[in-house]
Amino acid sequence: MKRFADSLVRQKGIKPPPGYKTSISICRKFLSEHAPKKADGETAGKLEPKPVSPAQLLYAKKIAQGKGLVIPDEAKASSAAMSAWIDLEPRQQARQARSQDRLQAGWFSCASIGGADKEVSETQSWRRCRSVDARPAKFGSRTPLRIPYGNKDVAMKLGARYGSAGWYAPPGVDLSAFGERGWL
Repeated sequence: MKRFADSLVRQKGIKPPPGYKTSISICRKFLSEHAPKKADGETAGKLEPKPVSPAQLLYAKKIAQGKGLVIPDEAKASSAAMSAWIDLEPRQQARQARSQDRLQAGWFSCASIGGADKEVSETQSWRRCRSVDARPAKFGSRTPLRIPYGNKDVAMKLGARYGSAGWYAPPGVDLSAFGERGWL
């Protein structure tokens, strides 16, 4: 408000009231008397939408052509709308690429492992299979173990592994040594 009042003082060549720099009420009163009035229906600070720049349009066409898309008319309406459309498209492309990478790396969506009834967010929709019941049959099953504290080195030598669900024996590990110790 103070800067606007200072600019009015310079433009109109009028003397500001004393204390306008330290008092909001004095500054507001000064501005209401001397600031230009808005026409009926005109909103203060509301600007016309900025048109799409040639560079934006060229970049959007490049994205659309590469993906076989058509740029929507809503995106062509303003620079802000075009920016939003441009920003959205690379994210969607990256999301699809990550999905393919996850499938190749052994990650599964909840739907592909029988968990379609779970409601999960987009960031949780892909997860590495960890629990025995969620793992596909081709990966075998893990055998949960009860390894007492302080027996980590022995358990590791016998082939035990530790994961987010605790100690387990991976498929193919001989379970007899764990059974003798009462760790099954």
